Amino acid sequence: MKNQKGITLISLIMYIVLLVIVTAMLATVSSMFFSNTKYLTDSSKYASEFNKFNMYFIEDVKNNKDVYSISEKEIIFEDGTVYTYKNQNNDNGIYRNKIKICSNIGYCGFKKIEEDNKKIINVHIVVNGSKLFETANNYVLRYW
Repeated sequence: MKNQKGITLISLIMYIVLLVIVTAMLATVSSMFFSNTKYLTDSSKYASEFNKFNMYFIEDVKNNKDVYSISEKEIIFEDGTVYTYKNQNNDNGIYRNKIKICSNIGYCGFKKIEEDNKKIINVHIVVNGSKLFETANNYVLRYW
């Protein structure tokens, strides 16, 4: 009787089929992952404009107890800091004391809300791009 050690043709074919199936599954998952990363890159590009605004605005909100004047496109804090949204002549941006801090802004609106002895500023921003980045945030003025 012969020694039956080794790989038969049927087991070799089974190994190859299994290897092809695993490789196909990994390729599918990998292609889905890498095709969706472009959406992440596009949205983060426009979120950076909001982050620039947010960085300045939080600092001013925490340093002021009240707002001197507020309208749909402009807010003036009690220390004299002015935020203005300008939407004219392809100059869509937010200005802080006449210095442009954000560009490519489609809309920016300010509202003042008062509840429980707290003064809240609601800011609604839309950043233009290949896709719109839109957010509405509430900022609580210093109340102590």
